[in-house]
Parts: sequence; structure tokens; C-alpha cells
Amino acid sequence: MIEANGDRDTRRRDEVAYVCGRLDRIRADLEAHGADGAAPLEDLAAALRAGTDPTARLDALHEALLAAGDAAGVGGGARGLDPIGTSAPVPDAWVLLCPTGQCSRYSWPDGPEAPRCSIGDEPLRRERL
Repeated sequence: MIEANGDRDTRRRDEVAYVCGRLDRIRADLEAHGADGAAPLEDLAAALRAGTDPTARLDALHEALLAAGDAAGVGGGARGLDPIGTSAPVPDAWVLLCPTGQCSRYSWPDGPEAPRCSIGDEPLRRERL
């Protein structure tokens, strides 16, 4: 199957979002079961901080997670679905986004201070809906 650049970019951003949301769990799993420890995760984080293309490092992290026993790797999140009985919070006209635009994660503001990015430790970017 041939994948268009836009689809590939969306998939990559979703994978980065998945990793960002589970950094501590992924690090713990790799340190406990990965052949190289958390090195693949740290390599990805360094690439994201530097603003370089993370594709090769995402692939390496994916393979490391599979080898450590994670059946889904970096593509393990269900995209676009809310668990039964829950719904996304209603935004107040603002959304918080990845400060570098490399990740598709978002959250709703819950106070005056924006939370910080898990990878780059920068404040999340506020954008009006």
C-alpha cells in the first residue's frame, strides 16, 4: 500500500503523541525488558528536541517495544475513540498543542499556566478554536 505524505505525517504525529503520553510507562518497560534499556526512547526525545525528522527513531523505538513484549509498539493507541461512557471535555475556546507541532496530542486548558511538553519541557502552545 502506498501512503501519501499527508497520511504518513499524520501517522507519525499520532505515534509521537502516543509516546509523549506514555513516556514514564515506555521508559519503565524498556528499562525492564529492552535489550538497550531506554536508549531508543532517549534517541527519539533528542531528535524531537532538535527538531529533526523522528521517523527513523520512531521505527527503532517501535522495534524495541515489540522486542520488549509490547504487542502494538508506538502505534498502540486507539485513535479518535473515547471509552464507552466518557466524552472529551468541552473546551472554553482554547486548546493546548505540541509546542513544536511534531505531535498530535492536545488537551484542554484547566488553569492559567499551560502544562509543559513531556519531551522538550516547553509550555504547550495555546491556540484558539
